[in-house]
Amino acid sequence: MSHLQGAFLISIGIGLIFLVLTFVFEGRAFSKTGNSKYSLFRYFPFELNCFKRNSPLSYVYPITTLIGTLLVSTAFLFFALEVQQSGGAMTIAFILFVVSCLSALVFNALRFIKLSNYQLHLIFAVIFVCLNLLEMILTLFFLPNTNYFYVNAPHQATQIGVFVVSFLLLILEAVLMFNPSYKRWNKMVKVDAETFNRPKFNYLAMLEWGNFIIYILNLLPVGVVMFF
Repeated sequence: MSHLQGAFLISIGIGLIFLVLTFVFEGRAFSKTGNSKYSLFRYFPFELNCFKRNSPLSYVYPITTLIGTLLVSTAFLFFALEVQQSGGAMTIAFILFVVSCLSALVFNALRFIKLSNYQLHLIFAVIFVCLNLLEMILTLFFLPNTNYFYVNAPHQATQIGVFVVSFLLLILEAVLMFNPSYKRWNKMVKVDAETFNRPKFNYLAMLEWGNFIIYILNLLPVGVVMFF
């Protein structure tokens, strides 16, 4: 294992630790507010955010979330550097890194844009989905392509692995995007400036959290190319 491959795994591991710990602590804080237990199927990322302007300690949560997401995206940078070192198609590799960083920043923005600013919130949600789609399309069309060399000489097992993983991620994205529950959006009605009534399975919240998971899983096809 090269030092860049090790850095790839360490970056993902530390980033996920930051994110999991942050969300666990925020989930506990959410349950103390008297609301029901936090659910990824019902509540939005911004509702998990514990940031309060009058509480200096709460600045830790958005900072650790930002660090965690950027560490996950930095794994793409180590992949790009490994590709560059191997004399491969580094342009595509660096584009994947840039797209992942943009996805990380958009998700962090979604953690602050409330439904009271619904149009802006929806715009950022759409951008987040489009960036994930772009990354999946890039990995699907370029990483298995025998015309491009990355870390190792391309062979059939790697090509099949990348294609299968990328295709499954696209199917997951399609399920999130075309979820039939969008027909129940009329149940998500505004009660006041901060409160919304919504169904148990909230389409938009699932779309945002689902794309956050896809943002992380987009590393899988890159990992296949980097290690196999």
